[in-house]
Amino acid sequence: MNRKTLILILITTGIFLSACQKNSDIFVPDSGQLNGPDTAWYSTVTASMPVNEVKNSLLYETYTDSIQVNSNTAYITTPFGMICGFPPNSCVGNAGQVITGTVNVQLTLVKKKGDMIRLNKPTTSNGRLLVSGGEIFIGLKKGNGDTVHLAPNARIFIRYADAPLDQNMKFFVGDQSNPERFNWLPKTDTINTITLGPPNYEIATNQLGWINCDRFYDTANIPQVTVTANLASYFTNANTVAYTVFKDLRAVTGMYGDVSTRKFSTGKLPGGKVITVVVISKQGNDYFLGYETATTITATSANTTQSVLVKPVKKSLSDIIGFLNSL
Repeated sequence: MNRKTLILILITTGIFLSACQKNSDIFVPDSGQLNGPDTAWYSTVTASMPVNEVKNSLLYETYTDSIQVNSNTAYITTPFGMICGFPPNSCVGNAGQVITGTVNVQLTLVKKKGDMIRLNKPTTSNGRLLVSGGEIFIGLKKGNGDTVHLAPNARIFIRYADAPLDQNMKFFVGDQSNPERFNWLPKTDTINTITLGPPNYEIATNQLGWINCDRFYDTANIPQVTVTANLASYFTNANTVAYTVFKDLRAVTGMYGDVSTRKFSTGKLPGGKVITVVVISKQGNDYFLGYETATTITATSANTTQSVLVKPVKKSLSDIIGFLNSL
C-alpha cells in the first residue's frame, strides 16, 4: 500500500467516525438544563415549578387611576374607552365604615384573545364554552394599601363600546378557588345587569374583582369533541401551559394537564370550528412556543377525542408576547 492510499484511508475513516458521532442519539442539554429535560408529571403543581414562571412572565399591569370619594359621583375614563362611575358613599373599609377621600382604582378590559391567555382568563363556565363580550377587572385600595370594598347596597356603573353588540349577554363573576383552573360563574340576580346602549354595553354591578359579559355557546344538536395536544414528553404540567383559541368566536379554552394520560386536554368543544392550539413552556432558561391550527372534527360518540400535533420551538419571551398580541 503506497503512502497516498494510506493517507486517503485514514482521512475517510476519520470523516466516517465524525459523522457517526454527530448522528448518535446523545442528548446535549441546553444551558440551565443540567440533567436533561424533565418528563415528570405531578398531581400537585407547586409555586416553585416553571409553569408559574410562564404564567407570571405573560402578565401585564392593570390600568391605575384614582377617584375622590365624596358626595358626588366619581368617574374614571380609561385610555381604552371604558367609563366607570362610583356613586356617593359607595366605598367602605374592612370594618364597613364609609370611606372618603382618595381611593386608587385598578381597571382592566380584556377583549383580545391573546390577552385572555396572558392573564389566564379562558372563557368557560363549569366546562361549558362561553363567548365573551369583554372581561373586566375592578380593584379598589386606599393609598396605604388597605383593600376597599363596595357598600352592601352600592352599585358601580361601567360603559364601553363593542361590535357587534349581543343582546344575549349575561353577567358572570370570576371564581379563583382553584388556582389551576379559572372559572366563570353566572350571576343570576337583578342587582348585576347588562343592558345595550348602542354602541355600548352598560353594566351595573356590586361586584369587584373579575366580572364578564358573556353568553353560553349554544351546542344543542352540535356534536362535541375533546381536543388534546400531542407534545414531546418533556412538555409537562410542571413547565407548560396550553390553550385552544377559536378563530370566529371571542372564545379561549384552557387545556389542562391530566397526570394519568400525560396529556393537555380541553373540555367538550363544538365540531366544525377552526381553532388554534397554543402551547407555551419554559425549559431551563429557555421559553418555547408552539401553535397549530385545526378544525374540530364531527364527533361520532360522546367520548370522541381529537389529537393535534404541536411542536414548540425556542422563542424569546418578547416573540411569544408578540404572537399572543396578534390573536
